[in-house]
Amino acid sequence: MTEQPGSTEPLVDQHDTVLLDLDGVVYRGAHAVPHAPEAIAALRQRGVGVMYVTNNASRPPATVSDHLTELGIPTEPHEVTTAAQAAAGLVADEHPAGTRVLVVGGVGLREALTEVGMTVVESADDDPAVVVQGFAPDVGWQQLSEALLAIDRGAEHIASNLDATIPLERGIAIGNGSLVAALVNATGRHPRSTGKPQPAIFHQAAQRAGARRPLVVGDRLDTDLEGARAAGYPGLHVLTGVDGPAELLRCAPARRPSLLALDLRGLLVPHPPVRRDGDRWVCADAVAWVEGAPGEAVVVLRTGDGERRVQGEVVLDLDELRAACAAAWAASDEAGLPTTLADAGVDISVRTRPEDVGAIA
Repeated sequence: MTEQPGSTEPLVDQHDTVLLDLDGVVYRGAHAVPHAPEAIAALRQRGVGVMYVTNNASRPPATVSDHLTELGIPTEPHEVTTAAQAAAGLVADEHPAGTRVLVVGGVGLREALTEVGMTVVESADDDPAVVVQGFAPDVGWQQLSEALLAIDRGAEHIASNLDATIPLERGIAIGNGSLVAALVNATGRHPRSTGKPQPAIFHQAAQRAGARRPLVVGDRLDTDLEGARAAGYPGLHVLTGVDGPAELLRCAPARRPSLLALDLRGLLVPHPPVRRDGDRWVCADAVAWVEGAPGEAVVVLRTGDGERRVQGEVVLDLDELRAACAAAWAASDEAGLPTTLADAGVDISVRTRPEDVGAIA
């Protein structure tokens, strides 16, 4: 997000299609993320295409579209691209129709493989050529053990995605990547992955939507935003899901978003530019820089009402965060490091006068 020109018009006016992540961006479990239904409705009113791109391989597109429609976001199945479809596409590209595939996962993965002509089997004794693994809440010892037997007998292992966790209403839960790790630990071999952050799923989604100027929107730096960069698309990071300010400030170059917003309403408004002024970075009225060696703290110079705190932590507004990220990323790039900031936490000093300092871990 360094030296971003910004936009004087609403961001969405620069794009013909938005590729939206689901968990943490559009919904959390059984509930829509605040403001998401209204923002998506506004996109459609402007004639902007909407495609949902999800690493959740457990549900077929029709089930996902039904869920979105129930949440007040009318959606058709063809507007959903899943990691299961990406995995099935890879298998179909490399194997003839009728190839036996052992599925570790749910109905979404089974349907996707069946649709491309594969024969889905349940046991290693069925001599599968490929094991395809995707998330489903009922995956357990029996499925993982059948997969291990098949892989040890020579079957290839493909994972729909490698997300270690997934966001739920109650908090963070185990994701497919953590279940894949059990098989990796047992076999000593790593699978290929087809979901985010691999670029193919984004290219597939953009092609299906007929997009010429797509914008990726997500809440995870290691999947959504890394995938956007890998695909060659600009990425908007929203602060409604997994990764927040601390993760953004430490973000390595391959995962950096092009733009930041609080939620999907950010698609409908202009975005101020972020520019460099000497050793400082400026976004609207916000100014930030990094000081100390090496990069001990990010400093934000605030005008107005001084520090804002929630439960003892300093809260940055969006322009302050944009400037702080640009400063942190520039300092890291100049040092030749993924980040100069501490892994355990990020110190942010907010100053209205030289003696006014606050910190956030």
